[in-house]
Amino acid sequence: MLVWRTLSPNRQRETEIYDKICEASDEVSRLSKEGMDTTEALRRLEAALAEFELFRCIQYSGKVL
Repeated sequence: MLVWRTLSPNRQRETEIYDKICEASDEVSRLSKEGMDTTEALRRLEAALAEFELFRCIQYSGKVL
């Protein structure tokens, strides 16, 4: 039997941020391999990592998002 689970809002948000990080990281790798400018992709990666850090800080401080 297949059971569908819904993700909590926090888990859902964490997954969205993680996806942003993966996409930006993949883009940086691809552009780098092609010898192209990675500046914008690195900025997106930096922003996604900062967003994840803030999310974790708020999550661990006991506040509800």
